[in-house]
Amino acid sequence: MSHPLRGRRPAAWVVAGLGLVVLAMTTLVGLEVAQQSRALVDRVDTTEDLVLANVRTLGQTQREVLRLQVLVVTGADGPTLRRQAAFVTQRTQESALDSHRATLGAADLIAVARQDAQAWRSDLLPDVRALAAVPPARRDPAATRQLLADLEVLEESYFDLVSLGEIYRREQAAQANADNEELVNSTQDLFMWLTGTFATAAVLLAAGGALMFRLHQQRSAAHERLSQLNEDLMWYARIVQATDSILFTIDNDGRFTWVNEAFERTMGYAYSDVTGKRPPDVLHGPATDPETVRALQEKLQDGEQFRCELANYTADGQEIWMAVDVSPVLDEEGAVTGFCAIQSDISERHEAELLLKQARLDAEASARAKAAFLATMSHEIRTPLNAVLGLTDLLLLTELNVEQRDYVETAQQSGQHLLALVNDILDISALEAGRMEYHDDPFSLAEVLDETTTMFVAQAERKGLDLRLDPDPGIPPLLRGDAVRVRQILVNVVGNALKFTETGSVRVSPRVTGRADGRCQLEVVVADTGIGVPKWRIPQLFRSFARGDVSSTRTYGGSGLGLAISRTLAEAMGGTIELDSELGHGTTVRITLDLAVVEEEQTAAVRSPDTLPHHGGLRVLVAEDDLVNQKVVKRMLQRLGVSPVIVANGQEAVDAVAEEVYDIILMDVQMPVMDGVRAVRLVRDLDPTPRPWVVALTANALSGDRERFMAAGMDDYVSKPMTIDSLAAALERASLQLPNALPGPEASEPRRS
Repeated sequence: MSHPLRGRRPAAWVVAGLGLVVLAMTTLVGLEVAQQSRALVDRVDTTEDLVLANVRTLGQTQREVLRLQVLVVTGADGPTLRRQAAFVTQRTQESALDSHRATLGAADLIAVARQDAQAWRSDLLPDVRALAAVPPARRDPAATRQLLADLEVLEESYFDLVSLGEIYRREQAAQANADNEELVNSTQDLFMWLTGTFATAAVLLAAGGALMFRLHQQRSAAHERLSQLNEDLMWYARIVQATDSILFTIDNDGRFTWVNEAFERTMGYAYSDVTGKRPPDVLHGPATDPETVRALQEKLQDGEQFRCELANYTADGQEIWMAVDVSPVLDEEGAVTGFCAIQSDISERHEAELLLKQARLDAEASARAKAAFLATMSHEIRTPLNAVLGLTDLLLLTELNVEQRDYVETAQQSGQHLLALVNDILDISALEAGRMEYHDDPFSLAEVLDETTTMFVAQAERKGLDLRLDPDPGIPPLLRGDAVRVRQILVNVVGNALKFTETGSVRVSPRVTGRADGRCQLEVVVADTGIGVPKWRIPQLFRSFARGDVSSTRTYGGSGLGLAISRTLAEAMGGTIELDSELGHGTTVRITLDLAVVEEEQTAAVRSPDTLPHHGGLRVLVAEDDLVNQKVVKRMLQRLGVSPVIVANGQEAVDAVAEEVYDIILMDVQMPVMDGVRAVRLVRDLDPTPRPWVVALTANALSGDRERFMAAGMDDYVSKPMTIDSLAAALERASLQLPNALPGPEASEPRRS
């Protein structure tokens, strides 16, 4: 009889074997679940790192750049700009680390982050430091605008990186969710299987239960962390939707695949309205530049980034100018899967640029109109002045009694005053335009000072003032510079002193303040005992049209241009003018000049001004349409021994040259029938022998007129109103160039004064 337990041994072995199988399977399944759980934890950790990296690095970098833009726009001081620049430098360096390759998900994007960091260090940071070194009030607006534009490009690049990082994190979160669901399903199956086998393998079931409990804890913790990450991702998605910048994506066929809320708010199109459509079919209109659109499409076809400014239209037809930045979106293999576009409204800036352009055109038109007006007024005023001053000059050469001479001299002084006003207006216009001309010729400062004070002797005597010149024997006999401009400065200053002085004296005191390297530093002090001006009004006196007497009664006249012109002339010649005054106690003006000294061997003989030259051998043709000016020129030439031929326009001048030989032609410029410029060109075309010397005799005295007439073929230039001395000087210059001219008597006629 067999043992009752003997038949149970196979069963025991089966149970034992089954237990071992269950144990082995449980162990394998547990290991697999543990591995999947570890993978899930790693994925969750990776996703968490993505979020943290994005928040701490890319997002902070973008915000620091934005803060720097705000500081530049608001004109922050230098230390604040440098401190914020240091923050940007730190963030850009952190965003370019290798550890952020996981954040961006692609090597080319981390390369972009490194390029941005390099661009910041090498291009933008020096500009920020240069701007910080300048006080806010003195910063160059053009440099500030360029820096803001560069910062905007940098901020947009980091914004793109943040957007692409968010897209990558969204993909990682979705994959983590899928893995989590798969793990939950696997865990549930395992739990059910272990429950069925628990009765046969209590120990194995206990072990499996403990393992499941541990796995469940891990799964719960991972699920909680993943839920938090999903909330963070949703938060960043809402930020993207809430931004004022227009964002949208298109596929490789150029059709909309997504738009943000800013797009819908600004353009007036819902997402469903544009899905599947192309941007040109929805956004473009009459003002959209076809060339820009064509260039944009070519870049998209090549899968390249493109930036431009473009006119877009809203759903209700409103035109909006946009700054467009389109970048390709690449997959893991680097293939283009679509494009992401960022648009910013620049309508106000575009309108400002149009207004600025129109303002520039208006200013240029105004400048042309001003120049034309000045040229016309100069000609119209100088033409009758030529007759007035010319006839009074001729009249002073005749025998006059004391009363008649006083009348003539008064009339001539009034004409000279009117001419000075015209010259002041032309000078201030030339100074404003930077076209004032300066000569560099030898002259005697002592003679200029003597002439200036002599000019005002009669005025000083009428007012009972003591006008005194205190000469300095140390002043060199001859200096080099523009004697006319120096005289103009002295006349303005001395004239002002006499004008505003009723009792007392006016003293002109020149002195040498230094000599070095062939140059002489001079100071001319003009001191008066006049009414003076308040201290606070002194700076205003050097502005155009500013007067010392601003009362309603206007006791003292004047254009208010003298001091403004004088200071500008002095500064242009390396000097300056300073004014010190006390109300009721007089004014002191200090004129400083820096002029070259002319050595004795460089001096030349000068003709005595008390005699008039005789040019009886010259054959002179005068082309002048004004009858009074014809008489003036004719009488002046006759006093110089010349019997001229007079014609009334340019055509008659050309006909006269074709019939007779002339040494000199005095050619007016503005004449009926034919002007002087065309006439002289026709005369040159005739090529007469000998070639006549043509002198422009014109009231056109603006800067550049002399060069224009010389370029037209004229040889010399005399502006109206002319004097007998200026006409004689022109004839002398012509005689030096006309060796074949008929010789005339050398005797000179004495001048009467």
